[in-house]
Amino acid sequence: MGLPELTFTLKKAAETVSTRISRGAVALILRDAKANGVHVVCQESDIPTTLGADNIAYIKRTLMGYINRPSAVYVSVVPAAGTIAAGFGALAAYTYDYIAGPPDISAEDATALAALVKERRKLRYIGKAVLPNTAADYEGVINFVSAGIAAGGKTVFSAAAYCSRIAGMLAGTPAQCSATYAQLSEVTGVTATENPDAAVDAGKLFIIDDGRVRKLSRAVTSKVTIGDTEPEALKKIKMTAAIDLIRYYAVSSVEDDYFGKCANTYDDKCVLLLAMQDYLKSLEDSKVLESGSSGAVLDADATRKYLITAAGDDATEAERIKKLSDNEVIKENTGSKVFLKLYGNIMDAMEDFAIDIMIGKGMLNGLPTLVVFIHDHKFCMRHGRNQSPVIRITGH
Repeated sequence: MGLPELTFTLKKAAETVSTRISRGAVALILRDAKANGVHVVCQESDIPTTLGADNIAYIKRTLMGYINRPSAVYVSVVPAAGTIAAGFGALAAYTYDYIAGPPDISAEDATALAALVKERRKLRYIGKAVLPNTAADYEGVINFVSAGIAAGGKTVFSAAAYCSRIAGMLAGTPAQCSATYAQLSEVTGVTATENPDAAVDAGKLFIIDDGRVRKLSRAVTSKVTIGDTEPEALKKIKMTAAIDLIRYYAVSSVEDDYFGKCANTYDDKCVLLLAMQDYLKSLEDSKVLESGSSGAVLDADATRKYLITAAGDDATEAERIKKLSDNEVIKENTGSKVFLKLYGNIMDAMEDFAIDIMIGKGMLNGLPTLVVFIHDHKFCMRHGRNQSPVIRITGH
């Protein structure tokens, strides 16, 4: 029957979540006169050689990744006059974590892709768009704004041309890490972003040149407005990615292995809860969720609301439901409806540090060196509210 299969599937799903967050997939939409269609690229040798040079280079930048390489790059190639919508639609059969448009994507097409992603994310879609200068105020869109990116000799790239590189970096970021301060070893220079703390607060992702290395700023989504029922975590790419995958695999597993396969009894609901709890515990073990923070329960409030509505004009039945305790109401017959509540704290990564360096009287010669270090790296030590990562160093 469905329940044992569901338990097994959820355990596999937990493993998949942990693995996928470590090594996600990327989708690209390109315009080219040749090689139209969808291509699965796992290594450079998989790239269609008939594509234009700029498109080939764009795909290669995606494959660079970060700590890991992306597990796959799904390349949807449309004709030169093809639309972003057509390229996006061709990717419907693929599951991926990040998507970017053509290396020369226009502002109009970027807005269109953001709208397509937002609409699809109302369903089970987990893709997040990496787009140039697109202030979408939405967790499913990463607003990459750096310009004048010098890499590969004298080549200077726009934000649009580097979106695939950023998408590949994010897909290659392990579950325990964030892409904050992820280094781009190939970049030799970049136009500085004015007022970087304010830029991060505005939901912008950009490259920092600290005089030593080039690296990403705090890894944020374009989300800046948090609704009453929304978590602050949606402002961070790492947290949004984890939420997406946990939701995706939990819902998919239930749909595939539970729908229509079991009677909707209280006992069967309890077995489902145990399977969900095991799923969440596995995510705790893999450090996706905070240890001891997760759980799954039957949602008494949602059940009561449904039963009162179902009672219709039967005031006596509605009053009876209102008087039931939470433990009693979850045992009521809810027809085909099942109301579950899953919860847990997603583990964040180390980003903000406060470091006190104690220097004794016999070590005064070290103090000037410390002061110079702080001065030379003042951007890293900025005391922002939640903007650039904070590293506070004090000498005594």
